[in-house]
Amino acid sequence: MSGDTYGWFYAIITLYVMSCVAAATYARRRNAAPENDSGDAMKNHFGAGKGLGGVALFFTLSASLFSAYSVEGIAWEAWFKGWFATRWIPAGVGVYMCFLILAPRFNALGQQRGYLTVSEVVYDRFAAPNSAFHLTAHLLRVLTFAAMMLPIFTYQVSQFVSCGKIAEAFTGGEVSETGAILLFALIMLFVECLGGLRAVAYTDIIQGVMLIVGSLVFFIASGVEFGGLARAKQYFVEEGKFATMPSTAGSWSIISYTSFVLRVSVAATMFPHLAMRLFVAKDPKMLQRGLAGMNFTFFWVQLSTMIAGWTAVYALRNTASVKDISNQQSIFGYLALELKAASRFGDFAASLLVLAAFAAMISTADSGLLAFSTMLVRDIYQPYARLLWKKAPMDGASLKYIGSVASICGLLIGLCLSIYNVREGKPDITGLFSIQTVTPIHAIPAVWGGLHLHWLSGEAVLAGLVAGLTAGLVMVLDPDFNDKRVLGLDEHSSGWNTSVFALMINLGVVAVFTIVEKFLWKPPKATQLSGTRPLFVGPKVDKMLSNPLCWVVMLFTLLAACPFWYKQESAVKYVGAMSSYAFTSLFFSFVLALQVSAMYLFRWETFQPVGEEEKAVEEGAAASTPTSGKA
Repeated sequence: MSGDTYGWFYAIITLYVMSCVAAATYARRRNAAPENDSGDAMKNHFGAGKGLGGVALFFTLSASLFSAYSVEGIAWEAWFKGWFATRWIPAGVGVYMCFLILAPRFNALGQQRGYLTVSEVVYDRFAAPNSAFHLTAHLLRVLTFAAMMLPIFTYQVSQFVSCGKIAEAFTGGEVSETGAILLFALIMLFVECLGGLRAVAYTDIIQGVMLIVGSLVFFIASGVEFGGLARAKQYFVEEGKFATMPSTAGSWSIISYTSFVLRVSVAATMFPHLAMRLFVAKDPKMLQRGLAGMNFTFFWVQLSTMIAGWTAVYALRNTASVKDISNQQSIFGYLALELKAASRFGDFAASLLVLAAFAAMISTADSGLLAFSTMLVRDIYQPYARLLWKKAPMDGASLKYIGSVASICGLLIGLCLSIYNVREGKPDITGLFSIQTVTPIHAIPAVWGGLHLHWLSGEAVLAGLVAGLTAGLVMVLDPDFNDKRVLGLDEHSSGWNTSVFALMINLGVVAVFTIVEKFLWKPPKATQLSGTRPLFVGPKVDKMLSNPLCWVVMLFTLLAACPFWYKQESAVKYVGAMSSYAFTSLFFSFVLALQVSAMYLFRWETFQPVGEEEKAVEEGAAASTPTSGKA
């Protein structure tokens, strides 16, 4: 690989590495500044001290969802399955719709109580006297922590593997997948160890700008060199590609499309690196406006990648086949290489977007690594270390050191899993995204319900969590139930993901247990232990949830973005250069984005937990009203 041939690539990657070093160094200084110093070395490093604000907050929130899936996975799926790839857009907007339920309360609790992890919220919410047994809150904390590990490490693997695949494809094999993985792991470790979460947020600004500009330049260049979507559509018609609607059920079906949209919309709210951003945002107004605007970024970055995948069907018609590019051997990388060879402008555009993709993947992997370290310290080490070692250090500097060691260990685990994935070739990038929702989806009753239903008991949530996790793991590992078990994926023969069935079991157990507690057996509440700070959410309904009509409209709009109302296996019709069902999916996704933005801007309400005096009044009122206990 000569320097002359890859001049733009070398120049941009050099600038990127220098920018990362500068951003991490600056972040380290900013962590120690009086306006950011929380007085806790661990929180300064892993939680950005007193929090993030301004441009850094906006870009780090956006970057947390722009990852290997946004670049590598979507481009491959668009090339392989055509218009079916549009499912990523309503799923992405759906995530922000579901964050309406959590964002105001997560942010308020993060600022008022210093939370950094979801498990901390779960423990305080169900600590006595909110549960009948002291053990309940501990089990919920540990099980929630365990459920969150799957998305952290699948994110690690997908980012590293995608970096490797793109590098190998773009350089014509002169840079191996493993070599690229190790190189970018070193960059990631440097940024995380030097400046922590603030450094990751600052590098998110760099990669965000690169990704936005790169997507636009790449989109223009591929249109100029390969004819863009219009030429791709002409080729589809000529060759009869993607000419029929999906079937109703089964793999790559209408049900599969709908299952993906609904499951991701819900489960992604439990990804710990996303929740951390909500906890550490120090300006609620900035967070509110940022979330309102971020809905629309999917129509820039992910749609551009999608169009690149569709364009690749024509551009790579003589060089790429399913056999040649099995296991998602980078369609994005091969298209970038083809574009690079086409012209000087194509060379610049391809090099810029490849480096932007690398930056997005490194940033997302770093975010997952930070979440892992923070959770290990906050949810496991701090509560339980002294049960095994009575002199376990708990000062901020020691906790920061332990978290840094955990980061290195987490990185090594991620590297080992990534190299194994490269050698085994499964699951692929889309498959990794599929399986990472298998366990965290079961934290939803504890988190969503715990934050809003003041009468929900820890025992009901624990019973549902255990039942859901057990059923989910049995289903996903059973080759008779999970048709794609051999591929390392998660899908029933009907097209529904197994995690959806398991979540239904979880919710059903919670409902049955709650009914039993209300009408048949009401267990006594355990007394509050010294040193605990139980969270009392109170009966007040947030403005976000007080008008059910808004939610009915949003839910129907989300469902309208799924093509279940088209006739199965009928001939595809076109609106311009795009299939009609892809067009309507994007149209309703855009309408939903407008609705969600309006909710953030006009229904946001800062949450205040119930104080001890208010709680006493509430309990007194409940005791004097015979039916109030059934609220």
